Parts: sequence; structure tokens; C-alpha cells
Amino acid sequence: MSHYMKAERKQFVRNPTDFIIRPLQRQRETGELCDIVLCLHGKEFRAHKAILALWSPYFLSMFTCEMREKTCELINLSESLILEDPEIFGLVLDYLYTGAITLNISNVEDVLKITDFLLLDDVKDFCRQFYLDLGNLDLTNCLRVNFLAENHNLPEVAAACRKIIESRFHDYLIFHDEILDLPPQNLFRLLETPRVVHNTNYNDLKRLVKKWTDHDKTVRAIYFDDLISCIKLCLYDSCEVTSTIASFETKRKTRMQSSLYEKNNDTGDTCNPSHRFENVLHSSITYGDGVSPVLYAVVSNPGMKYFKMLVYSILDQKWCHFNMLGEKLIHFIPSRQNVSSMVAHGNYLYLYLCSSFPYPTDMLKVNVLALDLLKGQPTLYSFKTGDFYNPCYRTTLTNHKSVPPAIVACGPHLYIIGNKEGTGNLFLCNMNNSQYKCFQIPGARFISLSRMAVKNDRFIFLWFRHRTGPSEEFCIKKSVGFAMFDSRSKIFNSWEISPPEISYDEFAKPYTLCVRDETLLIFLPGKPALVLDEVRCKWITSLRKLPSTGLQTDIHTDSYGFHIQAATDSGIFLLSNGAPFTTAMTEISELFPSAVIHKPPPIDNISLVTAGHMNRSDIQELETFIHYDDSYTSALQVTLRFSDQDTEESGTSPSDQDSDNAYEYDDDIYDYDYDIDGDFGF
Repeated sequence: MSHYMKAERKQFVRNPTDFIIRPLQRQRETGELCDIVLCLHGKEFRAHKAILALWSPYFLSMFTCEMREKTCELINLSESLILEDPEIFGLVLDYLYTGAITLNISNVEDVLKITDFLLLDDVKDFCRQFYLDLGNLDLTNCLRVNFLAENHNLPEVAAACRKIIESRFHDYLIFHDEILDLPPQNLFRLLETPRVVHNTNYNDLKRLVKKWTDHDKTVRAIYFDDLISCIKLCLYDSCEVTSTIASFETKRKTRMQSSLYEKNNDTGDTCNPSHRFENVLHSSITYGDGVSPVLYAVVSNPGMKYFKMLVYSILDQKWCHFNMLGEKLIHFIPSRQNVSSMVAHGNYLYLYLCSSFPYPTDMLKVNVLALDLLKGQPTLYSFKTGDFYNPCYRTTLTNHKSVPPAIVACGPHLYIIGNKEGTGNLFLCNMNNSQYKCFQIPGARFISLSRMAVKNDRFIFLWFRHRTGPSEEFCIKKSVGFAMFDSRSKIFNSWEISPPEISYDEFAKPYTLCVRDETLLIFLPGKPALVLDEVRCKWITSLRKLPSTGLQTDIHTDSYGFHIQAATDSGIFLLSNGAPFTTAMTEISELFPSAVIHKPPPIDNISLVTAGHMNRSDIQELETFIHYDDSYTSALQVTLRFSDQDTEESGTSPSDQDSDNAYEYDDDIYDYDYDIDGDFGF
């Protein structure tokens, strides 16, 4: 006892867990003072009515309203709840006493059934977080979880499952055994959805029906004829009119050009440049060779030494393996560099290689990997500066992780937008002497995002957003700029062209800058096009309007996947991948009233896509993708283990936690002297 301190008042507190929860749990174990017994499939669970009614609206109604169970000491829930493991009901009861529950892949489905039955919205939200935020929704369980979430009122999880099913039904789900466990009513619901079977051919669906029936023939044989009739009707409904018209229109144009070429060839007129895809860098491809429009896609991850190229035939609507092995191409990519942009021109595909974050960009070289599409031979071009090199200056092209730079082919050269000494520059890469030269863009500071288009193989239009400051978060000024470069005279236009009235932040939306009928246009899905009036030097709103894609694009798509667009001769292809296994590809054009759904690439995490042309004979020799390639996606998955402190009552998602790298800095611009008072067109 202390004689030197006196306290007339003090509150003594015991731990609520030791004071209340543990004694109640001991009473449940012994059955002492428990006033209710819940029976489920032969298992008995003792509890207190007051605790059950406190957290569950279901029990609150039961024990406070004039119901028969109000005075019962034993309630049988076996007919209301059908679980894989009845012991999991005790896990949920423990949560009502302790406020803590551990979810895993083996118990989450039963927990969802119980919480929906007992109206425990907080635990149901934990199930949503477990599937969506913690990455436990994948190809192995999306079919089962889809119907489970629909039946138990979890719409966000059901919507995520539908996206996976629509994207990967034709090349993965239809070939795996998980679909054989579906009950008849769920299989009918699946096959009656046009967006699910849209990319699936009739033979695969017929084999699925036979395999599903043989899985339990004694019970399922009666459904065989109805399922066959269902898939016939579904395939008819899924053949959208727009898709059919789009395919016919593209084939008609190609055949018409081929006929014109053959006719002119018979009359001796073989020099008309309008009948050729000009490739002034190398050789050219003609319509007479049976050329078809294609998309080139690249999946690149130098850290995992993974590189894969794919080709999509737009006419045939099929994905093919590229005839160059990724293991061979990866050796041509310099260390710590990655493919950040690419352009197809004639027989060549040019891949611009840029340093991967956080390593600084090579100041002396611009590396471009050229792939000969006919010979299958890669060539690495390392362009060195043709200017006098001053070690005090630092030249950088935007790194891959921040923003992919824009690259175009014009005349005998390649052009890339980048930065030098804190100002925006256009880099001319000479294919003959492997040197590059910089042309400062008037009024441009540090360019963070850009788009380019070429007109008449001479004029290069540059649309970019730029800033003054070390990063997006800590910058002084932000603005959007526009310029035109004459590749023959090597000068920028002298007449002023104001940029479109699009803000700095809106610039990141999927705008497409392209040339149609010798007119420069800016397209955004669902919006009227912006047309450059070169006579009056102003932007006007056109009557041309691209239909909306119908896809829900998240503004935070970059946090996981991508939203890529590629302009073709008559339309724009958009690839969207906002979550794992949900890649979707649509074509939008002013020629069609709605978006055309195309077969998505058979691999997720596409890095880049560009449009080009390829000989029909070469396409026929390529190996077609039949099954989804999940090896790369599986390699990207990392198992996360959260401690008990990380999963508090509201749950935790990786996006909610603070990161040590919350801000990205451009290391190459810290030494620049920013003259913000200068005339830079802000």
C-alpha cells in the first residue's frame, strides 16, 4: 500500500472476452443455462436465445413474434438448411458470440448459405470480400459460385462470375469437368444465355451435352433431347445481326480490292499505289496476295522470362500462335527492358523496348526490335543519338509501367514521343544508320501520355498531355497539347492548332486518334467524333458516332489489368481486362449500330495490341488456339496470408492497405531546371 498517492475515484475494467464471451462459450459446451438447442442433420448446437436474437433478424423474429418456435427448446433446421458440412453451422454460431470467423475455400460456400438464411449481412459481406478482394474466384469455381451467389443474394460476386463465364466458356470451362457437376436446371440456364455460347461452335456444345449426360446416364438421359434442341436455338439467338454484317462487310471489301487488283494486273496497271499496303521501310504486301486484316498481340514479362505473340484473324475470328517462339525472342530483349509499344507496317512488326520501372532509362540508345513477318527473323536496332552528347543532359523516354509511349512508322523512319531535358520531344529513328534525332515539340513540357497518327505517309499528328513537376501528384501545371510534324521538311506546323477541349484527367480515357478518308478524327465509344478542320484550324463535332461497347469499364482498371484499343481500317478494337479471367474484345465502328463481339484472346494479361495485315496463306499455316492458356495467369498468382490483425470486423482488401510505393516518381527529371515563367503554351 502506498502512503504517498491517493485516488478518490478509479474505474476497474476487465477484458470483455474473459468476462462475458468465454463464460458463455463454456455454458454452450456444458449445456448449462442454455435455453435453445438447434438441430441440423443430426448435429445439436446449444445456444442462448438472447445472443441469437441480438445478431440475427431471423431469430429475433422467431423469438419475439407469436410463432410456435417461440416456446420450443429444440428447433430442427434440417429441412431449411442443406449443407455440405453441418459442423460449419457451429462456426457461424461461434461468430455470434465472438465476432470472429475464419473463411477458407472449403467452408465459404456453406457459410454463405447459412448467413443468407440467418440474415447476417456482415458475414455475407465477408464472403464477398473473400471471393473478390482476396482473389478466390477463378476458373475452377466460377460456375458453382455463380449460381450460389444468384440464389443467395450476392449480386457483385454473381456479376464477376458471369464475366468470367462469358469470357472463358468457349475455350476453358466447356472442356473441364467442373461443368459436369452442374444440375440440369443450371446447365439449361447456362446454355440459354447468348453471351455465354456466342464464341462456342455447335460441335463443342454437342460433345458437352453428351459428356454431361454420360456422367450420370441413369438420371440425365431424359434431358438429352431437350439440351440438343436448346443449343440449336441458343446458337441461332447468339448469332448477332451486327456480327454477321460486320464479317460480311469486311470480307466484301477485301474481295473487292482483290478483284480490282487482278483486273488492273490483266490490263498492265500494276503501279497504282492505291492497290497496295505501302511499306517504304522494307517490302510491300498487295491485295492480290490475299491479304487479310489481323491484330498482333504481345504478352511480355521479362522478370519471369515470358514472351508470347499471338495473331487474330479478323475475318476468320480465330486466334493463332505466332510462328516465332517467345524463348527465341526473349534473348533479343536487353536486360531490364520490356516491350512498351509496337506498330505493324508492311511485312514488319516493330516493338519499342523501354526500361522497366524502377530502373532508369538508357540515355544513349533507343532499342527497337523488328520482326520480319515473312521470314520469321528478329532484328534488334539500337539507335544512338546523332546529336552532340553532353553528359550533363539526361534523355529519357517514358518508362513502360508509367505510360506506354506512342510510336508510328512514317516514310523510311520510326517516330517515338519522349522527353529530353524536361521537355517533350519527337524522336526520329533512322533505320539506315541506326541513329536517332530529337525534335522539340513546341510548348511541350514533360509528356506523360500521348497518341499519334500518320496522314498521307508524311504528316504526323501528335496529341499529348504534359506537366511541369516531378510526378503526377507533385506538379505545378498540367495541360493538353497538340501539334503536327512534317516528316519531309522536318519541322512542326507554323499555324496554331488548339487541342480538343478535353481535360488532362479525361485524356486517360480510351480515346483513339486515327485518320479516316484523309481526315483526322478522335473517337470515344458512345460519343460523337471530333474532326480536325484543317482549313479553319479548329476542332468540330462530327455526326459520326461510335456505338458504346456495352462493357463496364472501371476507372481503376490499371490497378489489375488493361484497357487497350487498336484502330483498324474501318473500326476500333477494344480489349478490356478489369479482373482475372475476364478478357473481352469488341469492335466498334460508325458503320454498325452496335458493338461487335469478338472472340477474346486465349490468354489474359495482354501487354500490347496493334492492327496490321497478313497474307491469307500465312494465316492458314499458323496453329489455331483451341484451349485457354492458363499457365501464365497461374504463374502470376501469389498466395497471400493475412494474420488475424489484418482481418478485422470489416474485412481487409489489399487495395485498402498503404503501400510503400504509393507514388511513382520519374527519376530522370529531378535534375531539370523548370522554367515555369517561360512561354510554354499553358
